[in-house]
Amino acid sequence: MTVFLLLYLCADATRTDCQVVRADSWNGPTAYEQCADVLPELTEALTEPNQKRHRFVCEVQSDSAKPAEHKAQPVFIHQSFRM
Repeated sequence: MTVFLLLYLCADATRTDCQVVRADSWNGPTAYEQCADVLPELTEALTEPNQKRHRFVCEVQSDSAKPAEHKAQPVFIHQSFRM
């Protein structure tokens, strides 16, 4: 199992306009617990106004879920050669 620590950087306290930044990651059976252990300390490190706007989240990605690879399809080019 892989766990990502994500930081949601939001424009305001409504948290509707956010950008997501991957801050860290862990692998293994205790990955989620390791991520969850750092959340309180990181949240406390933010100023109070920023605690209302931004948040840290642990997101689990199973090892079987791999990002889809984009494969370009070959392009058929029709050419006519005349002499």
